[in-house]
Amino acid sequence: MADRRTLLEAVIRMGKHMPQNPDMAFFLGFLAGNLDRLHFVRSLEGAPVAIHLSAGRRHIWPGPMFDAKVRQVPVPMPGMLVSALVENDDPICVHVALDDPLEAAFFEPLTVDSYDDVRPGRQDSLRERVNDLHHRIDQALDIYRECRHLLEANEGEDEKRLRFFLGLAQDEIEGLSQQLKHLNVRLRERDTRESRPEG
Repeated sequence: MADRRTLLEAVIRMGKHMPQNPDMAFFLGFLAGNLDRLHFVRSLEGAPVAIHLSAGRRHIWPGPMFDAKVRQVPVPMPGMLVSALVENDDPICVHVALDDPLEAAFFEPLTVDSYDDVRPGRQDSLRERVNDLHHRIDQALDIYRECRHLLEANEGEDEKRLRFFLGLAQDEIEGLSQQLKHLNVRLRERDTRESRPEG
């Protein structure tokens, strides 16, 4: 399993090869804010969220550069996909086809065979969901700090993209913190109910 820094670098690398438009930037920013859900796969078979990206200087594939399905329903635009993904917690499986051998080689060690390799277990309990949110907030903080570090170390064409990811990480931290607040309230209410004496 790739670490968060490597996954963030993978998203940034993808951004360099994909169309430079706000819709795609929004989608890549969402991926950068949800690295815990992101998985690169060789086969999209069985994946509830299946995304195929084809990119490079010599785009020779007959199909579109962006092709996505959520539970077998085609989603034609990156922005629409983000709207669909915020409604669930499914793993995000991405198959990347790049014509640059060096770039393709970068993604190879990050790639697993299929969704079966990342399939989640049973539905989490309320307390496990709280623990998961703590973990996701820690990840978002790591991404925020990494973007700040990269911004300080680099100037030029990546600065705008890094600032975009930095803002998304900040939004992600705020959103997850709000979710955590609500779940903690529910957890306290449940614990209070369970601790009351019967009768």
